[in-house]
Amino acid sequence: MTKLEKLYQLITYSKEVGLSLNEEMLQKADQLEEELIKNEVIPRLSESIEPIITQIQRPIVLVVDYVPGEALCVRLTRKRVITEEGETKQYSLAAQPTTHYTKKTDKTITSSPKSSWTGLVVTFPNGKVINNRYAYETLIEVVEMVGIQKVAALGLKHVGLDFITKTRDDFYNQHELPGGYLILTHSSTDKKKRQVEIPRFALNDNTQKLGLGLKVEVV
Repeated sequence: MTKLEKLYQLITYSKEVGLSLNEEMLQKADQLEEELIKNEVIPRLSESIEPIITQIQRPIVLVVDYVPGEALCVRLTRKRVITEEGETKQYSLAAQPTTHYTKKTDKTITSSPKSSWTGLVVTFPNGKVINNRYAYETLIEVVEMVGIQKVAALGLKHVGLDFITKTRDDFYNQHELPGGYLILTHSSTDKKKRQVEIPRFALNDNTQKLGLGLKVEVV
């Protein structure tokens, strides 16, 4: 297990037991993520795309849009900047050492196995089907149809955080909902499926049943 994986594990445990993340832990996560990008991702990008992309004779900007648990996306524009320059860091592919993969070491660098892309299909009893490109989009639309406040009142938890809340988390990915609510989408497609199809939810000392009769499929 790498230092970054251990840190992620520590952060998850901290969230689950209700401990707040300190600034040092967040800065360490930023540092280790950047080291992985500089030392692993960028050299491999250089080797993979440079021989092909140099066929293009006009300037373009490619941005890798990565959201954990969702399909990888690359955005293209012919403008020079997609995001604010002050919020970005630039790394030169050509500046990366070509000996990165050939230096002697007792460790072997391997790519993590990439899971097949999956999505969610949710069918309501009235025949309405929700099947968006990304699983998190389907999850959000289902919650909005059921009722954001109704789902928020169920008190669902994930990684120690409220599934739906008005409090912005300092680490995990959340998406904005109407009414100032935020939904936690940092989860696998299978987890999202379980969040949608759970028939009963614990609410204080009572048990509340939505009884939606939804059919949920991972595709």
